[in-house]
Amino acid sequence: MSYLGRGVDVVVGTPGRVIDLLKRRALNLSSVQFVVLDEADKMLNVGFEEPVGVILQMLPQNRQTLMFSATMPDQIRDITRKYMKNPLMIDLVRLKT
Repeated sequence: MSYLGRGVDVVVGTPGRVIDLLKRRALNLSSVQFVVLDEADKMLNVGFEEPVGVILQMLPQNRQTLMFSATMPDQIRDITRKYMKNPLMIDLVRLKT
C-alpha cells in the first residue's frame, strides 16, 4: 500500500500529477483543510488554469485556500472570486511604501 493510501498530512504536486492521482483513486481530497497555491501567476501562465479549477472543485467547501503570487493578473482575481469565500489580498509592495 502506498503512503497516500495510509493517509498523509501534506501532499505537494503539480496540477497534472494531482489530477492523475485522483483519476487513479490514489488520492482522496475529502478531508483537505488547507490548500496552498504557490506561484499562482506562473501556474496560470503555463496553462494550468483549467486543471487548478478541476482540483479546486473537488475539494471540500469548508477549507482555507491560500494563493501566493508575485503579480495579481485578472486571471488570479477571477479564480479568487470563483473558488474562495471572502478573499483577502495582502499587497506587500504597498505595505512597504
